[in-house]
Amino acid sequence: MQRIEIRVDGMSCASCVGRIEKALMGEPGVAEAQVNLATGKATVEFDQPTTPAMLIDSIKEAGYQPRLQSAEIPVIGMTCGSCVSRIEQSLNKQPGMVKASVNLTTRKAFVEFLSDTLSVPQIHQAIRDAGYEPQEPDANSETEEQDREGIDLRRKVLFAAALTIPIVLIAMGKMIPALEALYVSVLPHRGWMAIEWLLTTPVLFYAGLRFFRSGYTELRHVNPGMNSLVMIGTSAAYFYSVAALLVPGFFPAGTAESYFEAAAVIVTLILLGRYFEHVAKGRTSEAIKKLLQL
Repeated sequence: MQRIEIRVDGMSCASCVGRIEKALMGEPGVAEAQVNLATGKATVEFDQPTTPAMLIDSIKEAGYQPRLQSAEIPVIGMTCGSCVSRIEQSLNKQPGMVKASVNLTTRKAFVEFLSDTLSVPQIHQAIRDAGYEPQEPDANSETEEQDREGIDLRRKVLFAAALTIPIVLIAMGKMIPALEALYVSVLPHRGWMAIEWLLTTPVLFYAGLRFFRSGYTELRHVNPGMNSLVMIGTSAAYFYSVAALLVPGFFPAGTAESYFEAAAVIVTLILLGRYFEHVAKGRTSEAIKKLLQL
């Protein structure tokens, strides 16, 4: 059972109060509806299938105007349609939320809510509970944040690629019979594994740190997504390889192999995809802004 307060404009007498109360009680799921003429508020207790949006419509149909507040909230951390759905579900669960829609391209959440029941800080907290970070709606700071994110992504992609290419050359070169003898003559097999370990560690825990932060948040809120998938997959390959390097006797014969290159390649390719996605979103956002100006 939810309890919300709706500020109503246009009431002038007890007849208005009775008309609104009758309209509200006509909705299925409404247990109690009280309207106070002095404060200009309607207090409603209801349960499913009634929603705040249905109550708003009932008041409008009765000839009165419910007072709503709207806001646009920039959101950081969204990468796909699943992120959009997760944030919208979290927002629509909030008491007093009338409408919530999230745009992946502009990276903003548009909300209409009852300010007497729900506040902007509570909406921000709902977004954080979904695993994402809300921002204050400042156009200049938003543009600066996007620029910083693009620069950081490009730097991380270049850093990861610079280390991943030699990791792949080492891992794949050992599998070519013509080159295997050359590799062994320089270093033993475990020596090359140690070099792969040293090169892979900064790729995962520096360049790919964003996946671990976001993935942990998703799992903590029982909302697994792309980031948690990357975190689990690369961690499995990395820590298996570390164990194969440090305690090879723990594994059955012939299975103490390393998969450092798999973890590094996954992080590098997904970072590259995120960078391309960021560039595409930026161009689309600019195009939308120009259309709005027209």
